[in-house]
Amino acid sequence: LAVQPDALVCAGYKWLLGPYSLGLAWYGTRFDDGVPLEETWTSRPESQDFRRVGNYRNDYRPGAARYDVGERSNFILVPMQLAAIQRILAWTPGAIQEYCRSITREALTEALSLGVTVESEDWRGDHLFGLRLPAGVDPARLGPELEARSVSVSLRGSAVRVAPHLYNGEEDLHALLEAIRATLK
Repeated sequence: LAVQPDALVCAGYKWLLGPYSLGLAWYGTRFDDGVPLEETWTSRPESQDFRRVGNYRNDYRPGAARYDVGERSNFILVPMQLAAIQRILAWTPGAIQEYCRSITREALTEALSLGVTVESEDWRGDHLFGLRLPAGVDPARLGPELEARSVSVSLRGSAVRVAPHLYNGEEDLHALLEAIRATLK
């Protein structure tokens, strides 16, 4: 990888297309001796041996295993998340990013022509970016226009957070642009 993070954490329900309540984390060796936030018996060495369940140790399981959630045996949600990750790997993250680029390219060009500020492609992802309305336009005015068109984005202060994914199409971006145009009138 071009980036070698110390930690990489992702909520399962958004980009990983899984159920709510799960998240995934990868920790580099920098965290191998860290103290987990959750003091649980399952983060202790030999905790899988139920014959010793009352003989807790004060140290932690080696490496990143110490950071596991206290109740890992989730027989419903974990298989759902696993299936979603397998599907994403089959599609490939690069292809997902390219799809997002293909459905947003035209809309972002038009947004710029309307005076909307969009971060340079070098500094944003195709699956997550912010839009800023022209100076003097209250972003709160955009809310009702978005709602009228069933557009789900997030108004964050003076920015509009847009996060397209595979379940979106160009028509969703066109609806967003219609809402912006109506707000700018």
